[in-house]
Amino acid sequence: MEALKAGDPDRIGAYRLVSRLGSGGMGQVFLGRSAGGRPVAVKVIRPEYGADAAFRRSFAREVEAARRVGGFFTAQVVDADPDAERPWLVSAFVPGPSLHAVVSEHGGLPTRALRVLAAGLAEGLDAIHRCGLVHRDLKPGNVIVAADGPRVIDFGIARALEASSHTVSGVVAGTPAYMSPEQARGDRGIGPASDVFALGSVLTFAATGRAPFGDGHPAAMLYRIVQEEPDLALVDHELRGLVAACLAKDPDSRPTAAGILDSLSDDAGTDHWVPPAITRMISDFEAAHGVGADGEEDAAADGTTVAKPSAADTKPYEAGAAPDAPPPSPHRRRGLARLIPTGRRNGRGTPEHAGPAAPDPRSLAQGWNGLAWGEDVADFRARFPGAAQENGEWWVTGQGPETFCGVTMDTQYAFNKRGRLCLIAFYPDPGDRERLPLSVLETLGAPDGTATRWTRGKVVVDVKVAGVAATMTHTGFADH
Repeated sequence: MEALKAGDPDRIGAYRLVSRLGSGGMGQVFLGRSAGGRPVAVKVIRPEYGADAAFRRSFAREVEAARRVGGFFTAQVVDADPDAERPWLVSAFVPGPSLHAVVSEHGGLPTRALRVLAAGLAEGLDAIHRCGLVHRDLKPGNVIVAADGPRVIDFGIARALEASSHTVSGVVAGTPAYMSPEQARGDRGIGPASDVFALGSVLTFAATGRAPFGDGHPAAMLYRIVQEEPDLALVDHELRGLVAACLAKDPDSRPTAAGILDSLSDDAGTDHWVPPAITRMISDFEAAHGVGADGEEDAAADGTTVAKPSAADTKPYEAGAAPDAPPPSPHRRRGLARLIPTGRRNGRGTPEHAGPAAPDPRSLAQGWNGLAWGEDVADFRARFPGAAQENGEWWVTGQGPETFCGVTMDTQYAFNKRGRLCLIAFYPDPGDRERLPLSVLETLGAPDGTATRWTRGKVVVDVKVAGVAATMTHTGFADH
């Protein structure tokens, strides 16, 4: 962790900056703290881009879309100000080193970790693509290796760089070694398939320590990406076919991110998805940045502490009968959610929950606002005839805000590719974003203040808070 330098701001918006995290082509990234003490990553755009009107317009559009991206395997965008003198963006801080740092220090990942990585990144890309975004710069430096799985970061802003007059005409923003052939050619209309190609390149690096088309002068790498076949000889045989499919020259021949999730087999989940040496590296990163995984308090960079709920304050919830719960369905959890657990558990394997009694459990088991998990778009429109569609599978009730855990917010409903209700998201006003996590913690007993799992009868629902939104995701049906 690098201390702030002379001339660095000490505050951006409502966020206090405590140290430097790194820098990139678009700006400087700082570790910050929200008013409530939560760690965040604050990206401050370079002055030359802030002075570019085309960049600002594109940045505002991309950030607005990025704020809608959810899922467990992206770093949620929680705040932004495209109109500031120097535009800035705030995302959830993920405590872990980059994939580039991990592989550079420890070499290629073992097969088990590669499978978890592949599923997590595919799930993160799927969440990005469902919101109409294309990452455009997926690379090992934009993948964080955290204790509970990988995270995709820096999505939704590469396109803004392309709109800038400071970008050479005809050149697409990105990192040459991880570009797709269509990016390398400077084609228009770069789509999700370009991210899938980059995913294949990232997985090759994770397995072998090198990109599939080698290194060297950028022009030489771009030529090889367009004209030559990748070197996958050292990629584990279990993943080689998947990686090769991602690296197909023709975008139409590549699998989708959702298809990659479905292609991964159901492996038994473990808490420790990376080898012990990498787990220690993650722990060292957490300690250096004042963000611990299990302690009651974390020391901030300035010596202050941020309180966390302790294990003594949590208690297991024994799932009870939910007579009005929906009947079992063939819906199954997809991707990384099948490979590693997303919630902490007690010694008996049941989810831990803290705090006072929650609202009527059937409100989570049934869905929300009278709409049950698994109901389809027709059911939704019948109940909310004034609704309107946004972002492909997102639907807005049009009925005004809803109150969730004591905070009144706009509400959206999402349907999976089978057309069934699978997720409900609540968007608080800026003034309520700081108290939303506390409200959910107090009401639902989220063990870490941001996520919890509820099992009511056979219905399993994950509740997650990420500053800009609270989400309820129907992850499937319990076996018991």
